[in-house]
Amino acid sequence: MKNHEYYTKISLNQVEKKITIPASRGIIYDRNNVQLATNLIHYDLGVDKKNLKNPNELAKSFGKVFRKSKTYYQNKIRKGSGFIYLERKVSEKNMKLINGIDEPGLVKLKNYRRFYPFADYCSQIIGFTDVDDKGASGIELQYQDNLKGKSGWTILQVDAKRRFSYSAEHPIIEPESGANIQLTIDKNYQSIVAENLKIGVKKYNAKSGIGVLMKPQTGEILAMCAYPAFNPNYPSQSKPEHRRNRFISDVFEPGSTFKLFPVAALLQEGIKKSDDIVYCENGSYKYHDHTVKDSKKYGWLSLQRVFENSSNIGMVKLVQELPSNIFYRYLKNFSFGSETGINLTNENSGLLVKPQKFSGISKGMMSHGYEIATTALQLTNAYCAVVNGGDLMRPYVVNKIISSNKEIIEKNSFLKIRQVISEDVAEVLKKFMVGSVERGTGKKAQIEGFKVGGKTGTAQKYDPKMKKYIRGKYFSSFIGFAPYENPEFVLAVFLDEPTPKYYGGETAAQIFKSIMSHLLKVAPGIEDEENEYYLTANENDDIPDLNGMHISIATDVLKSRNIDYDISGEGEYVVSQKLDDDEVILKMGNPEISATKMPNLYGLTMREALKKIDFSKLRVKVEGIGKVTKQTIKAGTHVKKTQVLTLSCNN
Repeated sequence: MKNHEYYTKISLNQVEKKITIPASRGIIYDRNNVQLATNLIHYDLGVDKKNLKNPNELAKSFGKVFRKSKTYYQNKIRKGSGFIYLERKVSEKNMKLINGIDEPGLVKLKNYRRFYPFADYCSQIIGFTDVDDKGASGIELQYQDNLKGKSGWTILQVDAKRRFSYSAEHPIIEPESGANIQLTIDKNYQSIVAENLKIGVKKYNAKSGIGVLMKPQTGEILAMCAYPAFNPNYPSQSKPEHRRNRFISDVFEPGSTFKLFPVAALLQEGIKKSDDIVYCENGSYKYHDHTVKDSKKYGWLSLQRVFENSSNIGMVKLVQELPSNIFYRYLKNFSFGSETGINLTNENSGLLVKPQKFSGISKGMMSHGYEIATTALQLTNAYCAVVNGGDLMRPYVVNKIISSNKEIIEKNSFLKIRQVISEDVAEVLKKFMVGSVERGTGKKAQIEGFKVGGKTGTAQKYDPKMKKYIRGKYFSSFIGFAPYENPEFVLAVFLDEPTPKYYGGETAAQIFKSIMSHLLKVAPGIEDEENEYYLTANENDDIPDLNGMHISIATDVLKSRNIDYDISGEGEYVVSQKLDDDEVILKMGNPEISATKMPNLYGLTMREALKKIDFSKLRVKVEGIGKVTKQTIKAGTHVKKTQVLTLSCNN
């Protein structure tokens, strides 16, 4: 036959097409190898126009399945040539409907879809991927080259019945999976911080909140989050500011939490001792053309009591004896005005002006946290330097990167940047922080059974456009550590514009207490400092006290320790636990709060709603997930025994 090779080539072009085989994206794990970002199988659907028989019928069928117009798909097919994608990332549910379509030109390609099992709990750190599974923010974007892997390819061939399959005559170049990344984050701790921060932001009517949890000796980030957050499975449904790493990108004047550092400089330089006294002017002090005020009228206070009671006036007076260049050097050594070096992008260095640019009141204002800007991480890491004995560490959140064949590509470990103060001075400052909690402004951070240290902060917000401080708007904070003898955690809580309560000791300190109380329950090997064993269950110190915890957190804790468990009763919270042989029995229930009338539950999360319900009078059924959108018993109705309340919820 003449021109055999020519016609064979044409024939092959009609029935074969080179198709990319996508690589499986690398998994992102927490420190205990819990998957924080993983992959689900999905399908990409397209058409090969050379084999397409009934484009209008196909467009009509797709329109019904995906709830789009027939014209939408007709235009896609009309404008494209060769192979055309019609839908990407199609679920198994929709594929069941698609599989019934008889169209020889329809091509179904198995692919991967990124999935985040814990939704918004770690979303700002991890980030998300776009429709093509490329990193769009956070770790996903920063480590895109490591995570993406290497795609393979093969030849897609159609048989006599117009079914598409891989060609046996052509090689299949297998894809190479992306590298896996292990973070320093502990998923259990992250859940505790995120959930309690969310509750606190709502309780105190704040615009937003930030929580940072660190291991002070190493600089490891154990948990870090901001609320509002976003669900990385549906990133388009969120606001850009909710997707930002606000704990490293947003700066603020910290207020009184900053007092720790000028006090550190005064003690380290030997300019002042703990018991040196200063007159605090009974609450009001004219400082050049500025009036400095305290929340209470103090007379003579020692340096220690100035810190514990958070006297602004005392700090302004004390810092005058500290030379400006030495003051600046200490702040710089604590890393203010510089990036911390964390392995995340878009970190803000904050603001620290040089002594040459100090105004007449700069030093005094900086002494209690004004005229200086810092990030949440920067400030928390500086506290770690005091708590660990004086060493500034480099914070880090990526622990290691492991290739698909399990070779370690990159391994991070703790790195000491410099020693900023002596161990003796650090110990004095730790005692100051304990005093702040036991008898100062941080009393509401006290935790039964533990000696806790910390410092409150309340800073009036500045409007750069108006060039003045805004009346009634504050940034509140509390930073603390526990346990005292062997500090395992440094935890910082920040609230933007809480109202009507706004002092850090009344708002952020309470959130700190809630988070730290839970952390000390689930952390292995931590002993009560007043009683012999705080974390015991039937004299087995491997099993923490889980009472009051949500079932999801409680079971995660037990799984992480390979402890067998069983669940009895109904409800979302652990009300009691017991050890039966080597198995922990968790009895479930819900809070019982008496009420004579049905409360209004509309708009509340399920956790918030259940706290308002009297379970001795109601049997509760829940439909859906998310916030309450409907309740079958109207608010204000008298609650009778044996009534059934159905709550409809939606995201």
